[in-house]
Amino acid sequence: MQSSLPPKLAPRARRLLSSLLPAFFLLAPIVRAQTTDTELVRKLVTRVDQLEHELAELKGNAVVASSQPDESYPRVRFSGFADLNYHITHRGAVPSHFELGEFDLFINSRISDRAGVIAETVVAAGDDNKFGMDVERLIFQYKFSDAFQLDAGRFHTALGYYNTAYHHGTWFQSATGRPDFVNYEDSGGILPVHMVGLSLHGAIPSGKLGLSYFAEVGNGHLFHDPTANVGTVANVADAANAKAVNFALVAKPEALPGMQFGAGLYHDMIVPDGQHRTEENIANAHVVFKDAAWEFIGETYAISHAADRGLTTHSTAWFAQVARQFGAWRPYLRYTWVDIPLGDAAYSLIGVAGKHHVTSVGLRWDFTDYAAYKIQLDQRTPEGAPTTSELALQLALTF
Repeated sequence: MQSSLPPKLAPRARRLLSSLLPAFFLLAPIVRAQTTDTELVRKLVTRVDQLEHELAELKGNAVVASSQPDESYPRVRFSGFADLNYHITHRGAVPSHFELGEFDLFINSRISDRAGVIAETVVAAGDDNKFGMDVERLIFQYKFSDAFQLDAGRFHTALGYYNTAYHHGTWFQSATGRPDFVNYEDSGGILPVHMVGLSLHGAIPSGKLGLSYFAEVGNGHLFHDPTANVGTVANVADAANAKAVNFALVAKPEALPGMQFGAGLYHDMIVPDGQHRTEENIANAHVVFKDAAWEFIGETYAISHAADRGLTTHSTAWFAQVARQFGAWRPYLRYTWVDIPLGDAAYSLIGVAGKHHVTSVGLRWDFTDYAAYKIQLDQRTPEGAPTTSELALQLALTF
């Protein structure tokens, strides 16, 4: 039988019962034997009466306590992530160097049984060797039901799998970093990785199909000249009145444990610096398999830019990654392909137009539960240019 007492009162009740029962067992034989030690009997009876009175009072207070609001909120959990890297380049313009990666402070606070706040702040050094701080995620979350959960603030756009599964802590990823085109907006990525706005998501009643959805609206994708020293995420202002919208559908079939399939469409009206207003559409799909031993992630993107007075361009990008766990060791292989027409005004502005592919092979060693060592070799082959190689060594931590 389950106790009707609140958790905070239950331990005290158990202590009273543990005192009450021995008193009964001691008293009963004495009464049956009609002992002459009346003083002992009187004391035992008095103690039993006291314990019974306290127990009755405790049960009465339980009703009052259960009607009071739960004072255990907020429930705050802090986590930290960091990484230290060493890069060795071949045919590259950057000398070999140590690199202090990101210091990531992650806060998850429950403020009621339905509401919570997520805050992720990253401190990292830029190319000028100066540290800067960015609020990468700041989200108010409210769960109406399993089918309707609302996020408001700055969040990772539901594009593909990698962008929703992996955030700024490199400790979570098998590889030392993200596929280059899935990188963050200020690190050479071509996707609107972050969005400031609203995200509605949840489960779709679908039986064994395991369907879920994302419906998002927010500020659009910014394209600034890298020398302008302007942020690439529309945190406080947008470039156009029209808002970006994103829809995604995910399936986790019960018949295929570990499998996930997804597809989505992102739409925005962008205004690159010095360019005409341009319609941006990003269609994407992914397939993922993960179990205790294997990891496979595949994503593909088709991106179109249609300027009001100019060309319509079509870009493609995809990657596939496979990893296998052998105890504390995890070797992995990743192949990335990007094809962006040189005539794309938006991507040319930020210097990512062109065609290239990257082959990455690496090994991760989890030498403790909270730290991993990774070694990864990347070979990047741009169209019409020599292949460059980079060897990256990384120590990734969580604390």
